[in-house]
Amino acid sequence: MKILKLLSLVLYLGLAGPAHSDPLVNLIVTPAAIDCRQHGLDKTADGKLIFSWVDIADDNNFVRFAFYQNQDWSAARTVVGVKGKLGAPPKVIGLSDGALLALWMDYPEGKKKSYWGRIYSARSTDGGSSWSNPALPNSKAAKVYDAQMSAAALPGGRLALVWTDMRAAQDEHRYQLFSTVIDEKGNAAPEHSLDTDVCSCCPVDTAAEQDSLMTVYRDHLPGEVRDMSVIRWVAGQSPTEASNPVYNDGWVIEGCPSNGPALAIKGERVAAAWFTAKNGQGYVKAAFSENAGRNFAEPAVLDSNAAGYVDAALLDDGSVLVSWRSRTGPEDVLKLAKVKTDGTLSKAVEVFKGSFPRWPSRDPQLKVIGDSAYVAWTDAGAKQVKLAAVSLVGW
Repeated sequence: MKILKLLSLVLYLGLAGPAHSDPLVNLIVTPAAIDCRQHGLDKTADGKLIFSWVDIADDNNFVRFAFYQNQDWSAARTVVGVKGKLGAPPKVIGLSDGALLALWMDYPEGKKKSYWGRIYSARSTDGGSSWSNPALPNSKAAKVYDAQMSAAALPGGRLALVWTDMRAAQDEHRYQLFSTVIDEKGNAAPEHSLDTDVCSCCPVDTAAEQDSLMTVYRDHLPGEVRDMSVIRWVAGQSPTEASNPVYNDGWVIEGCPSNGPALAIKGERVAAAWFTAKNGQGYVKAAFSENAGRNFAEPAVLDSNAAGYVDAALLDDGSVLVSWRSRTGPEDVLKLAKVKTDGTLSKAVEVFKGSFPRWPSRDPQLKVIGDSAYVAWTDAGAKQVKLAAVSLVGW
């Protein structure tokens, strides 16, 4: 661990060579080995970064993670080993009571070709040294689509979980959004439908302000319009209001583009970021709401030659950080920008330029702790999950 700490410090100080042209971007050596995948980021209640990944050995997948704080790594810990491939990227989430909750998705026997996954959850109260027995947070009727699951920590050590469901796949409305709440003992409450007709394989994002939740997703509207909508709901309850659009881009596309939005909440302020490609041109946009997502202002265009795959985090000054992949020919550039509430970009940096894998390791992730933004991604060329810290001092 001392060697790993030293290497991490060397890279953090920029002494290992100019991995990035921007001095604000510092590549961090992680405990993840070569050929790992499915990166993830979260943070603990006391402010430690949680970096997760999947190790592969033969036909086994191991969900692993480590804590990062003060330029130092904890020992890597294993949540679970699964025979066969996993679906959507696993999550290791810091809960409000200091516990951890892990989510992962495997495939019921013979169901992988039908895209039918199965979500498991486990809870740890000792920093990940031991875990509860895996539990299924869904009802027996659930047919979880393997492309995505989103989650948000709630007060009292609880967690809100949202997934795309195929239980009505033979009906007119094929894919639906469902939610549940996992309590402080790891037990799941009855599930609720959030929307009965959504875009199938685009990831969704869920954020919480106390027990008030919001989920942003690519909607499936009449005429094959696939724009962003947001649904407001209360933990453990069905929505009492209909969803509303974030913005009417008017993107008509036959089939799912597999490119989801991001959402961040602080009080009444909400920021959403998303990708759209009306008329074949890729845009990344961001918009603010000052009334808990009931209405959004005109969006800012961050990139007009974008690949998408966004993430977002609100800052204390009310602005939003957005990460995304921009197109630059055969390679993409992973970018990070700060957007003010008036829609202007006050700062932007390039985090990485190179090749990215396909699903389920294609979406970079963003987390802000203190005056640093942490960005995780999978480098397809190096066959390695990577992590960078971007200093926000002076932003």
